[in-house]
Amino acid sequence: MTDLINRRPAGFDYDFRPASYFEDVDPKTIILSSISGEHRRRDVEARLASGDFNPLVWGEWLTDPTLDPDTRRLLSSVHPGLMSGEYLPPMGAQDIEIARVVLASVTGDVISVRARRGHGSAGGIAYLVVDEYETDYQLTQQHSARPLTLGELIALINTAGRDDDETAGGLAISHVVWHCEQGECEGMRGFVRVESAFYPELNRFFDTVLGEYLDGVEEAIR
Repeated sequence: MTDLINRRPAGFDYDFRPASYFEDVDPKTIILSSISGEHRRRDVEARLASGDFNPLVWGEWLTDPTLDPDTRRLLSSVHPGLMSGEYLPPMGAQDIEIARVVLASVTGDVISVRARRGHGSAGGIAYLVVDEYETDYQLTQQHSARPLTLGELIALINTAGRDDDETAGGLAISHVVWHCEQGECEGMRGFVRVESAFYPELNRFFDTVLGEYLDGVEEAIR
């Protein structure tokens, strides 16, 4: 597992670092990073990409950071899967989501990695991880003076965990490894998606690492 979480395939700019999480950020990035619901986020992302971004026409609630209880109940009655991410804790006024792990589970569980502005007297950045179950996550990197590099964010995701974790591998890799160790590797491709509006290569990185891992598992059982 240590080799897996430390793997760094070629073809990625691990030194890439956003200029800021809070200042002079593309408005589209702010919009997407503020929406808790996964399905709403993907809908808005597609509309932004196509130029069809007019909340007054298709509903301002799509871009609300958190839905009100009545709207959540209405969406849940349509399909429970639409609740993916909708029960994440609201972000504070100084918080922004910099990455999220989305699981293709029945309930579409989401784990949110957040940055908080103004940590300490030096005005740095604090990091926290939350999910929809009030899980207490332990982080190996809790703050920094400036935004993380891609490599540093990957390390944070791969080393974060819970006190009761039985499988190492952090927030993303552990889910696939656990299923494979239970003999349930089938259907694990695409089970985990790691997204970020700040780090364009993040999802491709985890797809690559997990794809190589699953290739090895399948080869071993042939």
